[in-house]
Amino acid sequence: MKQLPLPIYPSLVRSPELAPLAILDTALAASESALMLASSELHYDDALLPTRRSVARRATALILLARRLATSIAAYRDALDRDARRMEREFDRRSF
Repeated sequence: MKQLPLPIYPSLVRSPELAPLAILDTALAASESALMLASSELHYDDALLPTRRSVARRATALILLARRLATSIAAYRDALDRDARRMEREFDRRSF
C-alpha cells in the first residue's frame, strides 16, 4: 500500500480534517504490514494454506478493506486539491 505524503501547513489550515486522515492512512499501512507478517499464509497459494485458514481469510479481508479505505482517503485528498486549485484560478481571474 502506498502511503500518502503528510499534509503541509497551508493544506491543514484550509482542510484540518487532513491531520486525522494522515494518521489513519499511516495506521492502515502499518496494519497491513503487521497482518502480512503475522499471517505467513498470505504469501502462498490458497490451496497451500495450513490450518490457520480462517485467520488468513480474515486477514486478507482486513487488508482489502484497508486498501479500499486508503484509496478513498487518497481520492478525498485529490478532490480537496482540485477544489483548491479551482478556487485559486477563480481568485486569480477576479484579481484582474
